[in-house]
Amino acid sequence: MQRHRADALAELDRAKTVFLTNVSHEFRTPLTLLLGPLDDAIAEADDPAAMARLQLARRNAGRLLRLVNALLDFSRIEAGRAGAQPVPVDVGALTAQVGASFTELCRGAGIELVLDCRPAVAEVDPEMWETIVLNLVSNAVKFTLDGSITVRVQPSEQAVRVQVADTGIGIPAADLPRLFERFYRVSGPRGRSVEGTGIGLSMVHSLVGLHGGTIDVDSTPDVGTTVTIELPASPAAPTTPQLSARPENPFLVEAQQWLRSEPADPSAPA
Repeated sequence: MQRHRADALAELDRAKTVFLTNVSHEFRTPLTLLLGPLDDAIAEADDPAAMARLQLARRNAGRLLRLVNALLDFSRIEAGRAGAQPVPVDVGALTAQVGASFTELCRGAGIELVLDCRPAVAEVDPEMWETIVLNLVSNAVKFTLDGSITVRVQPSEQAVRVQVADTGIGIPAADLPRLFERFYRVSGPRGRSVEGTGIGLSMVHSLVGLHGGTIDVDSTPDVGTTVTIELPASPAAPTTPQLSARPENPFLVEAQQWLRSEPADPSAPA
C-alpha cells in the first residue's frame, strides 16, 4: 500500500510539472505578443495621462511574463531537462559582478550593499549561477527595510563558501525547514511586497544541487537572514564567462517596482 501510494504521489507530481510547463507555454506567447504593441503605443503616445496608463499596463504585463518564465524554468528543472554546463570560474569575481547590479537600487532604498568577494574557483554554469545570485540578492532587498546586505565569497582547499546576509525581518524558526519546498511561502511577512509564487528558493535549491553544492539558511526574526552555499572547489584555471545579454534585468525591474510603494502591510491578502 505504501509503494502504491508513493507511485501515485510521484505520478501526481509529474502531472503537476507537465501542467506547469504547458500553462507557461500557453501564457507566454500571448504575453509576448501583447508587449510589442504596448511598447509601440508608449513610443507614440503624446498625452501624459495616456502615457502613464500605458506604462502601468507595460509594467504589469512585464511582471506577468517574468512570473511565467520563472514557472517555465522551474518546471524544466523539476522535469530534469535543465542540465548544467559547468566550467571553471572565479566565483568571487562572477558573484561580485552580478551583485553589483543592485548597487544603485540599494542606494536608492537606503540599504548598504557590501560586496566581499575573494577569488575562488569552482565549476559552475555561469547563467545558472547568475540566476542563483539574483534570486538571493533580490530576496534580501525585498525583506530588508533598512541596514545592509552583504554578499561574501570565501575560498578554502575543499570548498567555496558563498553567503548572502541581510539585516532584514528574518524568518520564524518554524518556517525554516520548509523554505525550499516549492510554492511554500512564509505567512504574513513584512516586506516591500507580499507578491510571489513561492518557487524562488526552491529553484535556487535545485540549481545548487545541480552543481553538487549545498545550501543552508540561518535566520532570526527582526535580526536578519544568512543564506550559505558551499560548492566543491576546483583546481582548474578559471575561464572568463560570457553572460547572456539581457535587455533588462527582470529581478531589478521587479525590485524597482517594490521601491515605488511603501512596505507591504503584513495583514494584506497575499
